[in-house]
Amino acid sequence: MTTVVLAGAHPPALRVATTGVTVVATAETGAAALDAVRRHRPDVLVLDLALGVDVAAGAGVPVLVFTASADDAALAGALRAGVRGFLPADADPADVVRAVHNVAAGAAVFGDGIADRIPRLLLSPAPLPDLGPRDREILALAAGGVTDTAIARRLGIAPKTVRNRVSVISLKLGTRGRAEAITLARTAGLAPA
Repeated sequence: MTTVVLAGAHPPALRVATTGVTVVATAETGAAALDAVRRHRPDVLVLDLALGVDVAAGAGVPVLVFTASADDAALAGALRAGVRGFLPADADPADVVRAVHNVAAGAAVFGDGIADRIPRLLLSPAPLPDLGPRDREILALAAGGVTDTAIARRLGIAPKTVRNRVSVISLKLGTRGRAEAITLARTAGLAPA
């Protein structure tokens, strides 16, 4: 039996117990998904890409992503975050179950039209190359709509430090301010659009 945590919108096929897939928890937010993964240690995290690639990067278990729109930026961001599988939200139920089992076994699984795009995406330069892990984390949270105060609380730093880091991040990226840096982050797949 393969165990999964379902995060965000997910295919109904995974709710069927006779598929050899057991849903151990569901989550509606990225934070709740990471908490459920820590508590239940599933074989696979099934993630709606709308929750953000930062969730996939922090999961610590194989991740299978579903999305209604698989644009290049989202796919590249998911791959760079370590996602092992990527399927369209309307994938056939049998394909969904097979993908869950394959990802749990260590295989990479990509739906129709996605596998052909991977070599081109992997050969393109990494987005936001000048940012370290902490700056990426701050930018991802800001791009996800989290306030400076909430980011500061979450990271254990002062709100002024967050504002300063966002300014430095903007300079590193060559953008004209916070809003443009956030737009660039979303385009690069660092945070949900």
